[in-house]
Amino acid sequence: MLALPLMAHAQWNEICAIGTVPSVPANFSCPPLYPGNQWQTITLSGGGTKSSGPFTATASTVVNPGQFFQVSVIFNPTTAGTYSTGINFTYNNNLTLQVVLSGTYAPQGYINPKYVILGVTYAPPGPNSNVTYTQSKLVGNTTTTTDSYTQGTNLTVSVTGGIGAWKPNSNGFGVKITGTESTDYSQTSGTSKSVTISKQTTVADMTTGTGSAFSPVNHDYDFIWLWLNPLMIYTVDPNNPTNLQWNGYGYDQHDLPGMDVFGVQVGWLNGHFGSNASINAVLARKWVTTNNPGMVWPSGEGPGLTRADIANILAADPFTSGTYILPSPLPSTSADGRFTQVPYPPNPVTYVQAGLGNGGGLTTVYNTVNTNTSVVGQNASHVFTQAFGVEAGFAGGAFLGSLSVDVKTTQTLSWKHTWEHTLTTTQTHTKALSVTGPGCPQTSPPCVPTYTGPGQFVVFQDNLYGTFMFYPK
Repeated sequence: MLALPLMAHAQWNEICAIGTVPSVPANFSCPPLYPGNQWQTITLSGGGTKSSGPFTATASTVVNPGQFFQVSVIFNPTTAGTYSTGINFTYNNNLTLQVVLSGTYAPQGYINPKYVILGVTYAPPGPNSNVTYTQSKLVGNTTTTTDSYTQGTNLTVSVTGGIGAWKPNSNGFGVKITGTESTDYSQTSGTSKSVTISKQTTVADMTTGTGSAFSPVNHDYDFIWLWLNPLMIYTVDPNNPTNLQWNGYGYDQHDLPGMDVFGVQVGWLNGHFGSNASINAVLARKWVTTNNPGMVWPSGEGPGLTRADIANILAADPFTSGTYILPSPLPSTSADGRFTQVPYPPNPVTYVQAGLGNGGGLTTVYNTVNTNTSVVGQNASHVFTQAFGVEAGFAGGAFLGSLSVDVKTTQTLSWKHTWEHTLTTTQTHTKALSVTGPGCPQTSPPCVPTYTGPGQFVVFQDNLYGTFMFYPK
């Protein structure tokens, strides 16, 4: 910065670095610049609006004594890249203001996974029991995808907005549609490499109990919550394709004008309940073929969930393996970090047969308690791979070209659900669990049938999804 004596020619340099923007036009205000004490008694006039390359800058036309130069910039390149230029503004008294401008347009785009597992909710014992999550914002998941990318990829995560609808633009990139953000789910950067989705209080996720009061342990009645029109948003660096930024999620409005969240019981996924044509139709996601027929999928894949997808989804509930058990005595936290006992109350919850003449059973209502598992839950995880589709408009373009450099396997991501990053506090949910035991309609003994199963259950928190699991004591 050089200042010459009054009335001699002087030039002030304004360095105005816009940085990296994902969409254009981008508006930016340069840092205010004081003209210097030698002009403290003089009103400067000049400035105006000038353009150079993708930059249009407007400088103050009048700068009164003691005021600052104000410069606003519109950055509007037509193609991705890094740009720089200098624009000179002249003022009276032989003063020139040179604005040195630089900026990078690193556009955003998106890919189309088939589903996101939002959580698993576990059936409490008995068909007349239920657990609700209306009061909780701690239900959701934290996901990393770092294992999806080649060794040299520099992946960062930046989530700055809600989950909204996206569409392709005419330049082969993606654009978020204003005013479409979901009020049912929010997203945050869990860590520098992960994104956390959290249910809001507008969503109840009520889960009813098991099918038989006399067989209260049956994980076929657990629910797995699937989001069936997700998008994953990325920013690519046109100057360095190995730089990749994950910007969280959006949704595909070719399906619904909102997030399509579908809760399905395990028994329908593993076949124990048979086959359900309505559920199969939902999981086929035929709206993709109907409303977005140009979607490009890798060989052997399509928009519908495959047997491999269903197996990966079922594995989110460890009890579907048939071999997952907790040792006796029950641990405070399972060895894999997945489940942690919640404090008393409510533990343990009672599940006993009602007395003679009570066919409806005994009902007890409990509070549920989420607990801080930021230490003990760190080792919990669920890992799987999933193919994704891409918009036909992205094929052959800069976005997909840059993303393809970074992904190890063509159109495939490796997902890892880790400890749910909102579980850093203790939170009580009032009267969220209702447990009803077996009834006894007979008026004289014995009760027929007589219940001989576990009389108490211990409530555990699922450290991946923030929900509650009920284990016989």
